[in-house]
Amino acid sequence: MRHSFRIWIVLFVLSFTTYTPAVAENSQQDQTPEETGVFTLGEVVVSAEKEVTPGTVDRVEEKELRQFNRDDLSRALDLVPGVTVSRTGARNERTVFVRGFDVKHVPLFMDGIPIYVMYDGYSDYGRFTTFDISQIVVSKGAASVLYGPNTMGGAINVVTKRPEKPLETNAGIGMSGGDTTTAYANFGSSLGKWYVQGGASYVDRDYYELSDDFEPNSTEDGGKRENSYLTDRKVSFKIGYRPSPLDEYAFSYSKQEAEKGNPPYTGKDPSEKVRYWQWPQWDKESYYFNSKTSIGTQSYIKTRLYYDIYDNSLFSYDDGTYTTQNRGSSFKSWYNDDTYGGSMELGTGLWARNDLKAALHYKRDRHKEYNEGEPKRTFQDEYYSLGIEDTIAVTQRWSVLAGASYDWQIAIEAQDYDSSTGVISDIPTQDASAFNPQIGLAYNFTDTRTAYMNVARKSRFPTLKDRYSYRMGRALPNPGLDPEISTNYEVGYKSSSNRIVFESAIFFNDVRDYILSVRIPNPDDPTTTLEQNQNVGRVYLYGAEAQWTVRLTDSLHGGLSYTYTQWDNRSSLDKITGIPAHKIFAYACYTLWDRLTFTVDAEHYAGRFSSSDGVRETKNFTIADIKADYVLIGGLKIEAGVKNVFDKNYELEEGYPEEGASYFANLTYRY
Repeated sequence: MRHSFRIWIVLFVLSFTTYTPAVAENSQQDQTPEETGVFTLGEVVVSAEKEVTPGTVDRVEEKELRQFNRDDLSRALDLVPGVTVSRTGARNERTVFVRGFDVKHVPLFMDGIPIYVMYDGYSDYGRFTTFDISQIVVSKGAASVLYGPNTMGGAINVVTKRPEKPLETNAGIGMSGGDTTTAYANFGSSLGKWYVQGGASYVDRDYYELSDDFEPNSTEDGGKRENSYLTDRKVSFKIGYRPSPLDEYAFSYSKQEAEKGNPPYTGKDPSEKVRYWQWPQWDKESYYFNSKTSIGTQSYIKTRLYYDIYDNSLFSYDDGTYTTQNRGSSFKSWYNDDTYGGSMELGTGLWARNDLKAALHYKRDRHKEYNEGEPKRTFQDEYYSLGIEDTIAVTQRWSVLAGASYDWQIAIEAQDYDSSTGVISDIPTQDASAFNPQIGLAYNFTDTRTAYMNVARKSRFPTLKDRYSYRMGRALPNPGLDPEISTNYEVGYKSSSNRIVFESAIFFNDVRDYILSVRIPNPDDPTTTLEQNQNVGRVYLYGAEAQWTVRLTDSLHGGLSYTYTQWDNRSSLDKITGIPAHKIFAYACYTLWDRLTFTVDAEHYAGRFSSSDGVRETKNFTIADIKADYVLIGGLKIEAGVKNVFDKNYELEEGYPEEGASYFANLTYRY
C-alpha cells in the first residue's frame, strides 16, 4: 500500500517540477486543433489537423448530441459506425459493442481517466448523461498504447468542456413520454490565465410506454412498462490554470447519483428466471487532476491523477409488487468500489520527422461486496503499463505509427465467505502480464484522400468476476485465468470535398484465449458438474463499416452509415451474443429562414442472439425519429418531436421490449 501511494505522489510532484517557462507561443506544440470548447487535456491522442493517422478514430461532437437528442452515452454512441447498442442479460443495462467487442474489451474513459466498473468491466451506459461534454472519441482496432491496459477492442473517451470566453452558458428543460422531466445547465468562464467550468443535470422518468403492438403476458400487461422508472442526477466542476499557451493544470470533480428499476423478463423461454430487481443506489464520484507542462518548446510532460468511487446497491424481491423478500432468491446486496492511480506521458518533437511519446500507467482497484447480514468481502488488483509510440513522417505522403506496451496485472487480494460457518477465507491469487505491439501505415494521395492499414496485438486481463465468482453456487473460481489476446487487422480509406465526406474500413480480429464457461466435475461431488471460466475460446470477429456525410445545399445536408459485423466461434457451438450482422443509420436536416430546422433520422438493426438465454434471436427492426426546432431569439430555441414515430415494437435483448412512440418538447438556451 505504501509503495502504491509513493508512486501516486511522485507523479503529482513531477507534473510541476518539470515546468519550464515557454519562450515561443507559436511553437510546434502550439499548433493544435482549433479551440472549440474542448478540454484538450482530456484527449489522449491529439493530432494536428492534416496529420496522417493510420487508424479509425470517430468523434461525436456536442452539436450532434443535441441535434439528435442523444441524452445518454449509449444513445450517443449509436451515431458511430462500427458501434452497436445492446443490453446485458438479466441486468438489462444499456451497453455497446465496438466491432463485435463488448465494453469489457473496450474500456470507458472520462478525460483520459478510466471509469469503467472494475468488478466485471461493465458499466450501465444509460446512466452517463451527455449534457456536460464536448465530444466522445471512439478509437477502434489499433487504439493508442497511450490509453493503458485492456484496450483489446479499442477505447471510448468522453471529453468534457473547457470555456474559451469570459462567459459561456447553455441550459435546457424538457418533457417527454412516461412523465419524464429533463433539465440541465452548464456555465464556464475564462479570465486571463484561470478558467472555471461547471454543470448540473437532472433526469426523472416514472415509466416508459410500450408499443401498442406489444402482446401482454403474465409479467407485463402492456402500456406502462413495469418497473421502468429511473432518476439520474449529476454535478460537475472544473478549475484550470494556463500560465502559458503550452502549459495547463486542471482539477475536476463529478458526482452522479441514480436509482432505477429493472423491467422484468417478458420473453418466451420457460426456463428463463424472472427477476424483480431494483437499484436504490447507483452512485459514482470522481476526482481527477490533468496537467501538461512544457519542456522547452519541443517537448512536454502530461500527468493524470485520479480517485474514483462507485457505490451500488441491488435489491431482489419476491414478485412484481416489490414489497417482500422472503424467497431464497431474494436479497439485498451492496457493492463498494474505489480505484486510484495515475499516468505520466512524455512527448517530444525534437526530431523533425518523429513524434515520439511514452507513457507509464498505474491503477489500483478495490471491490467490496456483501449481502444483508454478512461481512464484507474484499478484492484488490493493481495494474501497471509501460507504452511507447512513435509517428514517423517517412515522406510527405507516407507515415508510420509504431507502438508497443507491456502490461501487468498484480492480484493483491481475493476473499470468499462461507455462509455455513460464517468464516471469510482467502482465495489463491495469480498475476498476469501481456505484451502488445502494433504498427500502422498511412498514405496521403492528396490533402483530402488517405488510405491506411494497421495490425495490433491487443489484450484484456480477466476481471475480478471472471476469476473469483461462484455464480450463486453454480461455478468454481479460476484465479489462474490468462489474458485474452486479439490480433486486430484493419484497412481503411478517407476522402473529403466541399460537399461530401466519405470514410470506410475493413477489419478482422483474431481472438485467442477467449474466456468461456465450461462444465467441469464438482470436486465435492463427482456425480455433478459446475461451471468454470477457462481460456479455451478462439473467435473471429470481422466486418466492414462506411459512412457518408453530404451537404447538398446550404440548407440541406444528411448522412448515411453502414456497419457489417460477423462472428465465427471456432472453439464451440456457443452463440456469440449481442452482435447484429447489419446496422444502418441515416439522417437528413433541412433549414428554413435560418430559424426553423427539420431533422429526420432512422436506424435499422438486424437480429442478434440474446444473452438472456443465448439461443433466441431478436427480430430485425427499423425505427425513426422526427424533430423540428425553431430559434425564437438569440440563443433561445424551442424544439419538439417524436421518437420511434411508427411505434415499432422491438427488442435489443430477447424478452426486454423497448419504448414505443414517445413525444418530447424542449426549451434550450445558449450564450
